[in-house]
Amino acid sequence: MIDRSESHEEVSDVQEAPEEPVEFDKGDLEQSQLEAKIMAGKIKELIEEGALVFNAKTNSSRPLMYRDIVILLRSMTWAPQIMEEFKQQGIPIYANLSTGYFEATEVAIMLSLLRVIDNPYQDIPLASVLRSPIVGLNEEELARLRIQNKGGSFWEAVESYTQSRTPDKIDSLQEKTARFTQALKSWRRMARQSSLSDLIWQLYRDTKFYDFAGGLPGGKQRQANLRALYDRARQYEETSFRGLFRFLRFIERMIERGDDLGAARALGEQEDVVRMMTIHSSKGLEFPVVFVAGLSRQFNQMDIRKSYLIDKDFGFAAKFVDPEKRISYPSLPQIAFKRKKKMEMLAEEMRVLYVALTRAKEKLFLVASVKDADKKLQQWSEAGSHSEWLLKDYERAAATSYMDWVGFSLIRHRDSADVRNQVGFNSELALAEIMEHPSRWKITKINAKDIKIAEQAEEAEQDDFMKVVEEGGHMPVESPFAEKVKQVLSWEYEYSDASIHRSKQSVSEMKRHREIIDEHSGTDLLRKFKKTILNRPRFMQEKTLTPAERGTAFHMVMQHIDLADPPTIPAIHELLSSMIEKELLTVEQTEIIDPQLIVQFFSSELGQRIQRAKWVKREIPFTMSLPAKEVYLDWQDENEAIFVQGVIDCVFEDENGIVLVDYKSDTIQGRFKNGFEQVKPILEERYKLQINLYTKALEKIWKRTVHEKYLFFFDGANLLKIE
Repeated sequence: MIDRSESHEEVSDVQEAPEEPVEFDKGDLEQSQLEAKIMAGKIKELIEEGALVFNAKTNSSRPLMYRDIVILLRSMTWAPQIMEEFKQQGIPIYANLSTGYFEATEVAIMLSLLRVIDNPYQDIPLASVLRSPIVGLNEEELARLRIQNKGGSFWEAVESYTQSRTPDKIDSLQEKTARFTQALKSWRRMARQSSLSDLIWQLYRDTKFYDFAGGLPGGKQRQANLRALYDRARQYEETSFRGLFRFLRFIERMIERGDDLGAARALGEQEDVVRMMTIHSSKGLEFPVVFVAGLSRQFNQMDIRKSYLIDKDFGFAAKFVDPEKRISYPSLPQIAFKRKKKMEMLAEEMRVLYVALTRAKEKLFLVASVKDADKKLQQWSEAGSHSEWLLKDYERAAATSYMDWVGFSLIRHRDSADVRNQVGFNSELALAEIMEHPSRWKITKINAKDIKIAEQAEEAEQDDFMKVVEEGGHMPVESPFAEKVKQVLSWEYEYSDASIHRSKQSVSEMKRHREIIDEHSGTDLLRKFKKTILNRPRFMQEKTLTPAERGTAFHMVMQHIDLADPPTIPAIHELLSSMIEKELLTVEQTEIIDPQLIVQFFSSELGQRIQRAKWVKREIPFTMSLPAKEVYLDWQDENEAIFVQGVIDCVFEDENGIVLVDYKSDTIQGRFKNGFEQVKPILEERYKLQINLYTKALEKIWKRTVHEKYLFFFDGANLLKIE
């Protein structure tokens, strides 16, 4: 219970509700802010202390989460104030609101900017934009602008001040106004030439306001509101209406009618957030921790105070009007109707209160703020000394808020001993069964003045911190979490190498990563890896084929060639035609195939051994695991395993054992004086790693020894044996 007795002048708790709702109630606003601060502080305390909640599914306890907490309100009138306070406290909160969009600060600023773009001769929107983070002027700078031109509009004052600068003397204010006026010209031009949604998104980019809003408390919600403005502008343009002017008139008409839009949903109700809802919408639900706020708010009796009343049973009742004396006063039927309506209203409010009190599974917090706590306690003590369970009829009927019923009841419980001692309550008259009831309650009275003093001290401390920051000094902060913060900031991921290396690597990639350019040889055979497009569009392939595409074509032919008979040139031509029909090769790829090279290979000793072999396997895929240090030169870790994959061109077995053959399409002829003999050491060094990996894979998977290893180069039909 929050005691506001020592706060500044406020509205009385027992005042009658006005017949028409007021737009701004100072006392009501203060109550909502105070209760929001109390609830936010208690939630942070529960989370930081690691409060536990019971999980019935696992029959165990777990730490309390934000999603376990719900705030119940009779109506959502206080919801915007509570949400804003929770954002300031860094507590995520979700509420399904149907209003409050146009009142959001970030939306109001962007609408003001759009109004200025539409017509800069609007003083209030212009001042709003200049004062906002978009331009960043303070009150003194705004006054200096106004002094520059007192007779004209504020925009004329801005232009006059900007144009008054001289090259040798430009102050910071002139720099700000100059940047803004220049940007405004660009935005006004875009407003005439582009769509409204494109303009809004460009404003977000140019002003960086979208990013700025994301850094504020509740930044996720603020950014969602700004995105919603963009989406709604785009939806508006899908209609027959167009243009910034019409869109602003549409928004203004909505505001004038009192219409509003719900704030954009940045958080879902299933996320780890505190949920806020009405008591009615919580029917049938249960939550581990429940806060019921606004218990001291007056019951809504506007329907009872109307000049006429209608009842489904008794009909119509109105005031008696004396036309001669020109006065009116309540009639007996109206008084009876009011009494009946009030009893029905109180009965409904009792049912609502019952729903609120039965939603909590583990912890229930009842929050109320009263003008004079001692006076309230005295009232409860006088009415709560009777010895019956049920409160007297007149006590229940006289209640003006939930807190009256709750206070009358709890004052008689044993856990209210401290409160009873303050007001001299005679507990001997109370019913012993109520006094010793096993339920547990803790009544805490908090002085609103103490909250304000603490808030002022926090603001003063924050101002001191900001002053130190502006002066470039060190922050005089001492925190029990200093060591933990240092540990978190200096933490390094133990397996950082794993985050920059692939866990699966191909043999070809390994070979290319280890290639080194030989600057002295003058050859580009050992060039660094450059990624190529394997499957280029046909119109590009018609010009020329890349080395990778040429190699793919040669490998495809060697895979499908028939080994039953010695290959001949006509047989190879027939094979190429067949592969074109089956769409295994394109016409362009077959044109670079030289059948003579293939015949020459199979005429060699190795080619004849393949034809006589016991068995031949072509294009054999494999996958094996290797230590990281064998795959990457800069990752010397024996415990980390890397998957290595590859495809072996050809393996056969004859009387000499298992032989591995790999086909290469490197360009060799015509590039070296001494021909193939000159480049043999380079080629052997280049492909040694690849062949060794193929050999290791075969021996590891097949459990057999590879006796011979060969490289066959199509360019020149050269054969290289790898030792």
